[in-house]
Amino acid sequence: MWWLRAAQDGDGNAANALGALHAERGETQTAERWYRAALDAGDDNGAYNLGLLCAEQGRTAQAEQWYRRAAYAGHREAANALAILLLQGGDTSGAEPWFSKAAEAGSVDAAFNLGILHAGRGEAPAALRWYERAAAAGHTEAALQVGIARLREGDEREAERHLRCAAGGGSSEAAYRLATVLDARRPPEPAHELGEVVHEKTECEEWYERAASQGHRRAQVRVGMLAAARGDVVEAARWYRAAAEAGSRNGAFNLGLLLAREGASRRRRSGGRGPLTRGTGGRRCGWPSSTRVAANWPRGRSGPTGRWCSGPRRLRSGRGGCGTRCGRSCRRDRGHSPPIDLLPRASLT
Repeated sequence: MWWLRAAQDGDGNAANALGALHAERGETQTAERWYRAALDAGDDNGAYNLGLLCAEQGRTAQAEQWYRRAAYAGHREAANALAILLLQGGDTSGAEPWFSKAAEAGSVDAAFNLGILHAGRGEAPAALRWYERAAAAGHTEAALQVGIARLREGDEREAERHLRCAAGGGSSEAAYRLATVLDARRPPEPAHELGEVVHEKTECEEWYERAASQGHRRAQVRVGMLAAARGDVVEAARWYRAAAEAGSRNGAFNLGLLLAREGASRRRRSGGRGPLTRGTGGRRCGWPSSTRVAANWPRGRSGPTGRWCSGPRRLRSGRGGCGTRCGRSCRRDRGHSPPIDLLPRASLT
């Protein structure tokens, strides 16, 4: 009610807020009317939000017009969205200046996207500079990319610092890579005076488990291996199964191996005969002695291969953004990213 009263009195912020509210309800015509009212009141967010609305409806030409209007007025997120739209249409040369303009105006997402652009061209030093700039502003995926680059350079201390930032920001890939760094330093587990191994959960295991709980397949395999090493067959099977159901061949192999060994062990305890194999002359066939492991980290390009980062959606106030960044819609590492979607998405925040 108060937004309506303020918007009717010519308040552009209130008109934008009403537009975003109606857009979330699917009432696009009403939303467009309030966005236009915001623009008429001098709020550049109105043009940006109209661009978002048109892009969501597939009206690309109109979206580009609204983005340009807001971008020329200095709206940094509109400039970033315009660059993404141009990239989607194959106009890389036209997109880069808008990414640069948005980044220089303070768009963290645009800085990250410039890193992606340079990485795609094989310009690693330039990509790293933009990733570092975005990471310094708190961009989770940029911190991950800086961590990966530092690992490749052998600077483990800086790599760990950036991976911790990214993992703390919710990146499962960063949590997994941080765990592998800590795992490589882990000393042998101390033994009980009677020879029994005393297990205490280490920091690297905690990071593996965090990544695994977020659906990271390689982390799930590793957590399963650690559980199997402790003799916790149920826990190992649970993680192997989770990885296998998510498409991990190593998880499927290790689960099958674990179940086969347990079956053989039960048969031995019950006095039954173990399995036979052809060509052995009736001799018992030993089970494979090794477990497939997940690689410490994937090989490949330094740049992520998932999404462009599109920033906040519908804005209610301020110039060029509402202060939030979108981590979900950033480009992610291969194997852990949602389907590619180059268009900005909306939010009331």
